[in-house]
Amino acid sequence: MKLRIYQSDKGDCLLVSGDAGGHILVDGGMRKAFQDHVRADLGKMAAKQEALDLVYVSHIDQDHISGVLELLDSVMAWRVYEYRKKQNAHVKAPKFPKMPAINEIWHNAFSEVLQENVGPVERLLAQSSLVLGLSSNLTLQDLAIEHHELAYSVGEAIQVSQRVSTSQLKIPLNTQFNGQLIMSRSPAKREARIGKMNVSVIGPLPSEVERVRDEWNAWLRKNKDGIRKLKQEAEADARSIGNSADRIADLLASRVDELGNRKDVTAPNLASVMVLLEEGKTKVLLTGDGHWEDILKGLEHHKKFDAKGKLHVDVLKVQHHGSEHNHNVSMAERVTADNYIFCANGKHDNPDTRVVKLICESHRKIRPKDAFTLWFNCAPAQAPAGKPRAYMKKVEKEVDDQIAVSGGKIKAMYLDKSFFDLTI
Repeated sequence: MKLRIYQSDKGDCLLVSGDAGGHILVDGGMRKAFQDHVRADLGKMAAKQEALDLVYVSHIDQDHISGVLELLDSVMAWRVYEYRKKQNAHVKAPKFPKMPAINEIWHNAFSEVLQENVGPVERLLAQSSLVLGLSSNLTLQDLAIEHHELAYSVGEAIQVSQRVSTSQLKIPLNTQFNGQLIMSRSPAKREARIGKMNVSVIGPLPSEVERVRDEWNAWLRKNKDGIRKLKQEAEADARSIGNSADRIADLLASRVDELGNRKDVTAPNLASVMVLLEEGKTKVLLTGDGHWEDILKGLEHHKKFDAKGKLHVDVLKVQHHGSEHNHNVSMAERVTADNYIFCANGKHDNPDTRVVKLICESHRKIRPKDAFTLWFNCAPAQAPAGKPRAYMKKVEKEVDDQIAVSGGKIKAMYLDKSFFDLTI
């Protein structure tokens, strides 16, 4: 099995190719990164008449789905060109290569997860980002960016659903799950087949999807009322003292701290689709932005742990860009790997140096005789200038420290071009 690890800005984008055939594109990263680092490479696949057997979208966050939408837009652009060419129209071919055929897409459409509330959620996220952005509180400003990006990604998720529909590209959607949401269900639904790769969906469980739906709806009700109240109060104060719109903004900023409890303000994360790929004895665990508890729960559900409650895989794509919020000691000690992939470029302080340290120390504790490699899809010199680049240098320093005490057991690879290959 071979993994091609792409530069993908702050997001994820991997291409998995089985020894006996089968190609799986895992997420698409950010749109511009897809254009710069992924599209031309996929064009070479198309030139060799190779298809993408599966495009797998873990969840709707912008740094996972934007590149997938760019892929579908590229496919659409070529179809339009070829259609018009057949009509003898004088048209120019797209300036990028033709994309490979896509045999199937796995995508939990946002509209299916949230049903009738998808529109109100999208609008409220956009509205709350404007209100939160007025605050001088840096935490709330970060939250404003998060809400803005999520509002944008909801729209992109809807566009993906439209692109693959029968009225446009006619790409089969979730066919191995009878067109339903991708979840870890009964044993009969556990595994799909791509080439000779078994694909076990370890998450989300049905209960997690329902929980996500409930949390989104609760967030919608609470924050809709809160934001409306803030606006009403600000406007009333402004009228009473005859102030301008600028004054309204100041008043909103002073009151927005009422929404300052992150657990109440932050829109609940969508449950990521997480899968375990197996080909022969090779195991690759793809985790999206999943949480360690959900990963362990899914692996237990599928009875993937040994008698000691451990699982060793060839590759672990470290969840949520190596964020400290998604990893812990239990995960690090129960799931070990020969290769750990970190998809991050220093933005949002990812990968967290504490997670890097935890993984290294836990692996050495659990499997002291084993060598392992850390793969980073962005070298410090390739990270965005400023804080992200400085942070990636901190990550590199932590890795160097871990290598120094490992007795030669740890290696590190940093991507300084469009992609590198990991052959298992």
